[in-house]
Amino acid sequence: MLYLTSRNDLMADAFFIWNRQLMFASLHGRDADMLSFQAQLQVSNERLGFRRPEEVLSCPRLTTAEHCLNLSKYMTKYQTLNYGSVTHMFLYSDILIQPNFDSKTGWVMLDDVTADLDKAAWELVRQLSDIPLLEHWQNAVLSVLEADKSIMRFTPRIDEEYAVVGVQAVRVDIPEDFDVRLTAMLQSGRLHT
Repeated sequence: MLYLTSRNDLMADAFFIWNRQLMFASLHGRDADMLSFQAQLQVSNERLGFRRPEEVLSCPRLTTAEHCLNLSKYMTKYQTLNYGSVTHMFLYSDILIQPNFDSKTGWVMLDDVTADLDKAAWELVRQLSDIPLLEHWQNAVLSVLEADKSIMRFTPRIDEEYAVVGVQAVRVDIPEDFDVRLTAMLQSGRLHT
């Protein structure tokens, strides 16, 4: 399903909005409309909303990004016989690109909405951790990190917390006392070497 944007007759096949911040959008449209949209993002704090074609509201509250800051873009054009040149643009927040090894935070975004988010989260935890982690610790460590919201999953849905369509994401934030927690889990027998 394609979603229409609130501005410039662009269509989105995927987007991610969290805390009213646009994190990611995959947009399609005519070249002139895309350029006009980019100019609007540069000069004003216009809201970017997404809606289904049958919805009458121009910007449904739950699918509106009020903050479009620190975005990078990747653009490509594809030729169509009926409509002329159509542009495909990916807008993405800079924090999605590279894990921050200083603060031990990172994101993984997947375009396959059926892919295993646990596997992606575990790989990121292993990258961010200063401590080597054994593969068979995955379930126990992920459950502890998820319990204290150090791992946040963003699966396709639209609600008060976030709006995700066409993608899924996971955010990992390794706590400062991660080594202490692992030691306690080893001592209690919850983790085995």
